[in-house]
Amino acid sequence: MLPPQPLQLPIVEPIPLPVPPAEPAPPPLQPFALPLACTPFTPNWPVHDMGPMNLVCPSCYALHWKDERLTKSSLRNPKFGKCCLSGKVHLPPLDPPPPELQNLFVGQDPRAKAFRNHIHKYNDALALTSVGRELDQSLLSGGGGPYVFKVHGSLSHRAGSLLPSEGQAPVYSQLYIYDDGEALNYQMGNRHNQGLDQTIMRELQDMLHRHHHGVTLYKTAWELTRNMPPEQQCTIALRYLSGTDQRRYNLPTITNEIAAVIPGDGDQPSNGRDIVFHRKAGSSKRISEIHPFYPAFHYVLLFPTGQMGWHPKIPYRDQETKYMSMREFLAYRLHTRTNGSNHLFRAGKLYFEYLVDSWAICEQNRLNYIKTNQGKLRADQYTELAAAVELNPQLNQTQVGTRVILPSSFSGSTRHMQAACQDALAVNRHFKGADLFITMTANPNWQEIKDALLPGEKPEDRPDLINRVFHAKRDALIKDIKDGIFGKCVGLIYTNEFQKRGLPHSHIIGFLDPASKLRTPEDIDSLLCSELPDPDTDPELFELVKKFMIHSPCGVHNPNSPCMKDGICSKGFPKAFRERTSLNEDSYARTRRRDTGRSYDINGKNVDNRWVVAFSIYLIWKYRCHIVRGGILTYVTPWVTLVTLSLFTCNLHVVLDFS
Repeated sequence: MLPPQPLQLPIVEPIPLPVPPAEPAPPPLQPFALPLACTPFTPNWPVHDMGPMNLVCPSCYALHWKDERLTKSSLRNPKFGKCCLSGKVHLPPLDPPPPELQNLFVGQDPRAKAFRNHIHKYNDALALTSVGRELDQSLLSGGGGPYVFKVHGSLSHRAGSLLPSEGQAPVYSQLYIYDDGEALNYQMGNRHNQGLDQTIMRELQDMLHRHHHGVTLYKTAWELTRNMPPEQQCTIALRYLSGTDQRRYNLPTITNEIAAVIPGDGDQPSNGRDIVFHRKAGSSKRISEIHPFYPAFHYVLLFPTGQMGWHPKIPYRDQETKYMSMREFLAYRLHTRTNGSNHLFRAGKLYFEYLVDSWAICEQNRLNYIKTNQGKLRADQYTELAAAVELNPQLNQTQVGTRVILPSSFSGSTRHMQAACQDALAVNRHFKGADLFITMTANPNWQEIKDALLPGEKPEDRPDLINRVFHAKRDALIKDIKDGIFGKCVGLIYTNEFQKRGLPHSHIIGFLDPASKLRTPEDIDSLLCSELPDPDTDPELFELVKKFMIHSPCGVHNPNSPCMKDGICSKGFPKAFRERTSLNEDSYARTRRRDTGRSYDINGKNVDNRWVVAFSIYLIWKYRCHIVRGGILTYVTPWVTLVTLSLFTCNLHVVLDFS
């Protein structure tokens, strides 16, 4: 028997394991996109241009730039809010000046130019009322800057007696009850009027007798009282009656304006809103700021017909029960228009005085409202007074006064400053430190300003245009920062201020995303420069830096320069040459200032890289003004005490606007 054969199993081929598909190759690395302001300079960079001031408000016919239109309006159908609140505010056109005054406003002959240069003196000589104010002359002593009008404390207009004191020469409204020739002699004999043209004074005097409503009122008051015994005293009240047509804004008639001639010693009470004066010698009376003749009685050359100003009962268009504020009234008046006289803007120094006066009265009205509405603000007026008496029973209580609480909504008040500072510090803490510090100063020679000037004007004659253009360009800069010209920006703080000479400027603090922060000297060099460009290869950029970014002469060149403190430049100029940028422990960058061996004559001073203020090439090219760029928390902290906050792309959103 054969032995059993081994079982033959079929041979099975192994099943191959599935091969996983090959992973796709990773995409090639994209080159890192530098923020626009960090890229190498090219003359193809944009230059900010607002275009001509030729857009007309469809509601009030005020002229605007395209950048001033409301955000939701288009160029095809622009709408504006700063001039008339999109038609909500409506006033009659400003009365044009009589021909003799208009010729002095627009003439280019030496006589007209001399008049405009001394217009504030002519106005003071012809005004019906005096002004109580404390002038600050410090900014006019020394230096070659433009004219500055600055006041301290409260401001008031005052009406004197109808007749001058015995032995005294007549002044202000008293001159208008005299014969024209006699009044002219008094005016030209006043030492304050030396150097004024007598023929111009005579023309203006005759013009006011014929056209100014206030002169007629004073002459009527004189006629009503001239037959009184010389020793008799009385009080005369010029009263604006509430029955006047508010919508048409008419002038009252003579009969209803002279409301009362009150016999007696002149001490009888009268309506606080009247213009009150004595028949003969007596203390001058303060005119209420809300009387519609308040500006016309003093600024007789701005309102030669006596056209009324603001009062509390001017209604909005189509809203008879709601009334416009003084600020809204003035905003309407301070825009050039196609359908009215623009002589206000030709008045030079007198225009400056009117602007300051108007602003001061607006502030005084707000303060008066706060003072009389402390109960609504829940302010305990007597807490401090009671505490003072308790500590010192012998204290004269009449010398303590009443404390007035200013709310945080009042710009510049203690509570407003504290709230703004706390908000700014909270934002800084949230983002763990600031990255950008930019100071932008207005350039009065921006082309948009020059193109909008009236014939014969200079930029310094129009602070309204300078401020409007600066506001638009500052908004454009903030939009650029938000759009990422320095990298991803997560927050901004900015404050608006004014130089001593009146130019507006803004301090802007920016917070960058961690991926966009400047960490190395190379990052800083890509954004900041402290060297003069090559005039051969970049002549236009060289001229911009030479014009805006050179520290003014100081030290041995000018020991009296404002930057000099104890014989040393407080800004540290001239800086030392430095071959490369470095970062200190406090993160403050010391930018590169190489010694190229080249220097240039700028305003009679030999200048090299040691005198250049650090700047961003992109910003100075686009905005063409003095614009400084820095980046350190310890440097920016002092500037966060008064701020406007605007946060975006984060969970916080705070807006504090003191415009």
